[in-house]
Amino acid sequence: MKQPLKILSIIDIPWNSGLAAYAFDQARALRAGGHEVIFACPDGSAAMEFAAREKFRAYAIPGRKEYFGLLEATLRLRELAREEKIDALCAHTGRAQTLAWLLRLKVPLVRVKADAKLPSLGFTFRAVTKVISASAFIEDRYLNAGLDPSRSALIRQGIALPEFEYPPSPPPWTIGLLGRLDPVKGHKCFLQAAADVLRRGIKVKFHIAGYEAGLKYSDLKTYADWLQISDDVVFHGRVEDSFAFMKGCSIGVIASLGSEAVSRAALEWLACGRPLVVTTVGSLPEFVSVDLQVPPGAHQALADKLVDIIGAPEQLAYTGGENRSRAESDFSAADFVKATNWLFESLCRGDAPL
Repeated sequence: MKQPLKILSIIDIPWNSGLAAYAFDQARALRAGGHEVIFACPDGSAAMEFAAREKFRAYAIPGRKEYFGLLEATLRLRELAREEKIDALCAHTGRAQTLAWLLRLKVPLVRVKADAKLPSLGFTFRAVTKVISASAFIEDRYLNAGLDPSRSALIRQGIALPEFEYPPSPPPWTIGLLGRLDPVKGHKCFLQAAADVLRRGIKVKFHIAGYEAGLKYSDLKTYADWLQISDDVVFHGRVEDSFAFMKGCSIGVIASLGSEAVSRAALEWLACGRPLVVTTVGSLPEFVSVDLQVPPGAHQALADKLVDIIGAPEQLAYTGGENRSRAESDFSAADFVKATNWLFESLCRGDAPL
């Protein structure tokens, strides 16, 4: 019987994000493999809330903008890590990597990268045993920065498939965009494309959902008014059940102008079995075929792609089925658990290649 491991997972951001979601799924995967994950995270953070909700132990550390007391917190965390006999460290941000380096523990240090910041192979990186990249886009960035391929591991986040539901029968067609309201997510490009589609006389309803960040719903409603499409755009606000929103749509769109080092939304659209049109930024091209990709900011190209899909309704179920199969084969929750556990177990046994 394999020996259970204790892994200290350090994550210092306060919010829930793609980076945090990967850390949480990784912790669940390691628990499923019989191991214990202990979080080091700030009080009041999404990670601390996750740990309390799902009964992971957690120690408080200063937040990313808190420098007072950092040395004392580091010394305390090092003492706790030694008392707990931690087998491996896992750092989810650059600052967490520095903190892990300061602990001076003679155990493997895994750097997990699931955000859009450029990777750095700086001074503290010498302590990193292995890098886990959450997408090929991120891994390529590391390799281009000079990372030895033997120190790299690509482990894409997995997803459990929801129960399949057929899309609503058109007309009207329902086209959805789910993502936080931020200029980088391309909401205005999506609305411009909506106007282009509607001008062709096609019966379509466009749906937008997500929480407000750099944009407000009032901004988007004003823009829809200016485009004269308000009657055909539905603003949902923040939704608790992303799958329910997606299942109510015929087609999904991710219109991002940048970022997208990982994309939970793309993975969820695939798992729902919906055709998905994406821009060619970040990791998005890893989710769908080339014929469902458009350049970022190209609202006319996006409109043309949507019209092509609508014009071939017999392909709708086929494309959605292909996406669901891709979610099952390329983003399997079971494979994610297996790969994550294999890597940590191999590193701690000392038989994984460095």
